[in-house]
Amino acid sequence: MLIMLAVALLTACSAIKLAYNQAPDLTYWWIDGYLDLNEQQTPRVREELARLFAWHRSSELPKTASLLQKAQTQLLGNVSPAAVCSVYDDVRGLYEAVLDRALPPAADIAVTVTPEQLVHLQRKYTKNNEEYARDYLQGSDSERASKRLKSAVQRSEMIYGKLEEAQITAIKAAIQKSGFNAALGMKERERRQKEALEMLAQLGKTRATPQAALAALRSYAQRSTSSPDPAYRAYAEQMTREACESFATVHASTTPEQRAKAVQTFKAYESDLRVLAGQK
Repeated sequence: MLIMLAVALLTACSAIKLAYNQAPDLTYWWIDGYLDLNEQQTPRVREELARLFAWHRSSELPKTASLLQKAQTQLLGNVSPAAVCSVYDDVRGLYEAVLDRALPPAADIAVTVTPEQLVHLQRKYTKNNEEYARDYLQGSDSERASKRLKSAVQRSEMIYGKLEEAQITAIKAAIQKSGFNAALGMKERERRQKEALEMLAQLGKTRATPQAALAALRSYAQRSTSSPDPAYRAYAEQMTREACESFATVHASTTPEQRAKAVQTFKAYESDLRVLAGQK
């Protein structure tokens, strides 16, 4: 979860190196927004984040750079949905490695969460859900589709540059036939949030050992990755397939100039990551 925030920050910021170097602090403030960390927790969280990102810089950034290098070759030609999903699997593997590294120190912090912090966390979840509802559940069908189209076009233009009208039409068609179900997504969000609150409350109530806390967090992470709800698991798999198919379709419609722009973009990211990996 921590590194996903860092990736989002990098994507949103053209100065990748600056954003990554600030990632430990930014991630700390993100965590603090959820838990309102106290004076005892703060130095431990900062220390563990420093260790996590130091490990990530030396171990995982070179792997990420290699994936970007591989993608550059693929982007020169057409790509199949299966090839896109293969890249997704590679990225998911990187995420799982970070999660595995982050869970032990997270377990140490989890057992110190107070009832007051759980109230703060509940309020944060409620605020997030209200934002999700505004973005995906409220308004007319056409208004919600328009928001999704705008977001999808912006993501594509970060890679290819300005899209042509025919390419935007292709994205719109993919959105129209998508099985996207915001209500089901909200239900899953609420399930995870409820389980997180109950788990943290139980860890504190029983004064769980670090080993017991780690086992609880690993179990929670597994159920977050693969929901116990079979309907949502099937839905998540469908969304992944649709995303891979949509990317392949849009990429097939791109011009040589747009593909060159995509390669240039990925090359710049790769170069920045390799520089970062070499820094101490």
